[in-house]
Amino acid sequence: MTLRRILTLMAVAAIVAVIGFAAYAWANGVRFYAVESGSMAPAVHAGDLVIDLPTTPTSTYRIGDIITFHPTPGTTTTHRIAALEAAGIVTRGDANPSSDVGYLQATSIVGRVAAVVPFGGYVAVFFRQPAGVAALLLFLVAAAFLWHFIGGSTPRADESVDAAREASAPASSEEPAPDASTAGSDGRERIEPARDRDTTARATFSKENA
Repeated sequence: MTLRRILTLMAVAAIVAVIGFAAYAWANGVRFYAVESGSMAPAVHAGDLVIDLPTTPTSTYRIGDIITFHPTPGTTTTHRIAALEAAGIVTRGDANPSSDVGYLQATSIVGRVAAVVPFGGYVAVFFRQPAGVAALLLFLVAAAFLWHFIGGSTPRADESVDAAREASAPASSEEPAPDASTAGSDGRERIEPARDRDTTARATFSKENA
């Protein structure tokens, strides 16, 4: 197996693994959000991708947890829990000088941040657009093209060398084995002089005409 074929296999396996992981995670409630502002810097920067684990209204939270929630319908925010009070949850962005307005209820929380992927938000936003989908399709077509012409089966080097050796080898010059009827006692071929054979033939012809 050539190095190019190994690299192609590794690239295809990586793509399949990423797509498979994302599909499995999404089916189990994991959500991905692109961060659009720097209110959570330096923990989370604009352009990063946050990965949220699912939560329920009965989930337990602690001060310092980073959560994603809907402060108002249609709006999604990722901030840190600053306080837990009887009236509700107080949140604040790490880069903001003050806490968010109002109290947050557990029913408005959609997930708890488990991981942050630097610059992953740019990638997520790009692939949400038609141009991003087209680029992904073109990439898959190009990968299939490279797999066919680079990663396909190629003759092995030793087979090519053997074929070249066979082509350049001289033709066999084996001599045929001597006929047993013309071989002497020592195994060598016996050759009769031409004149003796002619004389015998003429004598035989004269006797038949007599």
